This record gives sequence, C-alpha cells and structure tokens, in this order.
Amino acid sequence: MNPSNLLRWPKQIATYDARGASGIKSFHALDGLRGYMAWWVVIGHALHLCGINNLVPDFLSRRDVAVNVFICLSGFVITHLLLEKRESYLRYLTRRAFRIIPIYWFALLCALALSGAYQFVYQSEWVFELPMRLERQASTDAHFGTHLLLHLGLLHGLVPDTWLPYSSSSLLAPAWSLSLEWQFYLVAPLLVGCLVHPGWPRAVGLILMAALWITFKKLSPLQWQYPAFLPLALHFFALGILSRAFMPLLSRLHLWIVPLALAASFIVPRSVRLEVVIWGIFVGAALIELRRARGDVTGQSALDVPLLALTSNRVARALGECYYSTYLIHIPLFSLFGWLIAQATGQWNQQICEISTVAALVVLVPLSFFLYRQIESRFVRLGTEIASGRLASTLKAG
Repeated sequence: MNPSNLLRWPKQIATYDARGASGIKSFHALDGLRGYMAWWVVIGHALHLCGINNLVPDFLSRRDVAVNVFICLSGFVITHLLLEKRESYLRYLTRRAFRIIPIYWFALLCALALSGAYQFVYQSEWVFELPMRLERQASTDAHFGTHLLLHLGLLHGLVPDTWLPYSSSSLLAPAWSLSLEWQFYLVAPLLVGCLVHPGWPRAVGLILMAALWITFKKLSPLQWQYPAFLPLALHFFALGILSRAFMPLLSRLHLWIVPLALAASFIVPRSVRLEVVIWGIFVGAALIELRRARGDVTGQSALDVPLLALTSNRVARALGECYYSTYLIHIPLFSLFGWLIAQATGQWNQQICEISTVAALVVLVPLSFFLYRQIESRFVRLGTEIASGRLASTLKAG
C-alpha cells in the first residue's frame, strides 16, 4: 500500500474492515461519558477555587483523569466519524472547525471581558496553587499580545512553557485541551488511516507515535505545563482509535471487556489506571449498544441493564450534549458570580466564595444548554451546510 494513499482517507478507511462501519451515528454511553467527564472537571475546579480540595476524596480534584478520558473519547469519535462517513478532508475539517471554534471564541471573549473579575476571585489566599496563578497572571500581562494571537488560532498548546511560560493556559485555562484537539483533527485522517489498517501501516503508525511520545515526553528539554502538544497525548488518542478500530472484535467479548479493563489497570502505569478503568466501562456499554443495534441477542447479561443505566441515562446524556459549553464557560462564570456577590455583600471571604461557586454551578446547567442551542448547534448546522455545499447553492439560487 502506498503511504500517500492514506491521504485519500474516505475511501481507504472504508475498505480497511468491511465490518468497521456500524451504522450507529453515536453511542449513548459515550454521550453520557462526556457529561460525566465535563462535570468532573467543573467540580475539580470548584473545589480548587474554594480551597477545599483537601477535604474531599482525592479523585474528585483529579481533573487530569477526566481530560485524559476526553482525549480517548476524541480518538474514538473521530475514528467512528471517518469509518461511518465519506467526505473530503476539507469537508471534514470544515465541520470540525465549526464544531469547536465558535463556542471557544465566545468563551475566550467572556474570559477576556471578565479578566478583572477572575483576578479578584482567583487571587484569594485560599485558592489552590495561588503562587502559580500569580506567576501565570504576570506572564500573561507581560506577553498579552502573543498569548492572544496564539489563542485565537488555537495554537497556544503548541508552544512549550520553556519558550513562553503558561502559553497553553494563560487566558482560559481549560482551553489547552481545545488546542490539543485541534492539532489532532488536523492529522487524524493520517493517524486513523494507519491504525485501522492491519499489517505494516498499523505497526509503523504505532512505532512512530511511540517514538514521538518518548522524544517529547522523556528526551526533549522542552516542557509543557499540560500535555497540550499532540505528541504528549498520543497514547490516549491511540487508545481511543484502536478501541473503535477493533470494535468488531471487542464486541465478541461482550461484558468481558469490563473485567479485562480492571485487570489491565494493574498492568499499566499507576498514573493512568483510573483512565483505563473508566474507558473500559464505557466502551463495554457501547458494545452492548452495538450488539443491540445489530439484533445480536447472544451473550446478554443481567449486568447489561444496570451498566447502560449508569452510562447512558438521560441526565448524563443531556449534560454530555452541551459539554463543550460547560467545559469552556464554567471558570468565567465562577469569576462573574464571585465578583457580583462580593460587590453585593461588600465583603469577600472563603465562605462567600463557596456560596458564589455553588450558585454558579446551579446556573451553569441552564446556561450550558442555552449556549449549546444558540451557539454550538447553530454553527454546527452552518458548518454542515458549508461543507456539503448547500449554503453556496442556496445563496446562488437566491
């Protein structure tokens, strides 16, 4: 197979495995996973803001676990998209851009407008990692123009902290993962094309990804505050890609995938054990959905119903629907509520911070749904129309 053919990915990927296309647009379990992980990040940030992360179980403040699972999910979802759809690279990238950039720019604008409120709220003595936040603010002020330009282009995750301190998290901290995701989108067709094709393309792809990870993670003198540079997160993307690529095989394992994930958690490094377990549980639920969609009643278990209830319930799926808005807007919202309540009460202390944060959490739910409908959904439809050429045809006809 000529490596250049991988660039013609729509037709190539479709032929890699005749069973690869599932006919399922999305998996409810993975929609629910988005909701769980988004709110895990939100709760972790709320605990850090209120300075009470030491008073709750450690895993609640482990936002890195949730983000790593998000990365696996992104690898899975993009692979699923490429296996199910046949469209040009330009159409694919257009739809991806309209999916994440409008809501990201809106959240970035909110963060810039509320930067004064953010500094007021997040520079309190009880806030977690206050010295780091003060240092980051000083770096942001000193290089504001550079940070802004990088953020506008979703390039801020590319630049190591060695060159520009706090490049990935300076203006809107959670958005470092959006830069990482955009980097993945740009090269995903090539990565997926390698990993879903058996034989040497998969082997070469895995070797190159491992070499890049080792080079930048272990050998390079360059440092990033977060794994915002694509080579640093390739192992999680690869887990997601391979999970989707091997789905026909995994579906034969039925619920064994869950105990296998638990067993694997004792083999993999301790730093990623929780991610492996969570990913295995939700992939197991997705496999149940796949079998049901195909009318396969073999291997049904009494655990199917509770597992689907845990992973695919309506609340989790609804929260997962607007997870981008939740993920991106919660810190500006925390800042706004803290500043407003401080102005209204004339005082600011840890107890008032806790009250304002709880109030913001309550408002975050309807606000996320509103932003999803008014920004995310509208631009997703616009991106689809542009990618398909329908918008141009409509304008020409008009």
